[in-house]
Amino acid sequence: MKQIDARIYNGKTNFEWKDLELNSEGLLPVIVQDYIDHTVLMYTYMDEDAWERTLATGLLTYYSKSHKRAIVKGKKYGNYQYVRELFLNGEKNALLIKVYPMGPACDDSKKSCFANEIEEI
Repeated sequence: MKQIDARIYNGKTNFEWKDLELNSEGLLPVIVQDYIDHTVLMYTYMDEDAWERTLATGLLTYYSKSHKRAIVKGKKYGNYQYVRELFLNGEKNALLIKVYPMGPACDDSKKSCFANEIEEI
């Protein structure tokens, strides 16, 4: 098992859910990045329940559009993502979350859901 830094996210922010600019579906777009090597792992969404659960547990919880509910990332296979840092953009309509991933981020067992390069430049 990958060892993580003991200083994981403390559950505190300098903003509240009501302060955020949500999309037309009432969701907040989220970019998830590896805290150590800066790989972009995934793009997802949060609803208020996922937000509150993430803050309470320190485990990334996202809103699944297909299941229509909040899901703890990695719960099924133990590939949890421990939240380390949160960054809100200037318009307050997108969040960057840096995590310690305990395994691959994608269902196809790839580290990143952005592993499919379209074209080399």
